[in-house]
Amino acid sequence: MITLEKLGTYQEFNGDIDGWTRASKSKVKSFMTDADWYLIDELLMGLATIGTGLTSPSFVHEIETKLLTSTVDEATRAALRALVVQQGQNSAA
Repeated sequence: MITLEKLGTYQEFNGDIDGWTRASKSKVKSFMTDADWYLIDELLMGLATIGTGLTSPSFVHEIETKLLTSTVDEATRAALRALVVQQGQNSAA
């Protein structure tokens, strides 16, 4: 389950799983797994793809369903959506 704390760790390492693996302490690794990291990557990529407006309704439904079932609350979902926007702005700069 993705939480704000896990998303914060993801952001702290700028989405770099190798950096997280090398630099994080065992306490951080104990609450977040590689699977969590990959799920955040998948959700961010899916939301970014949806943001292009070029996706099928079934893809939108699949990502939205995964988002609802994989996150702990609306605040986490909002933070994921905000991160997509932020990443888009950073890549445009």
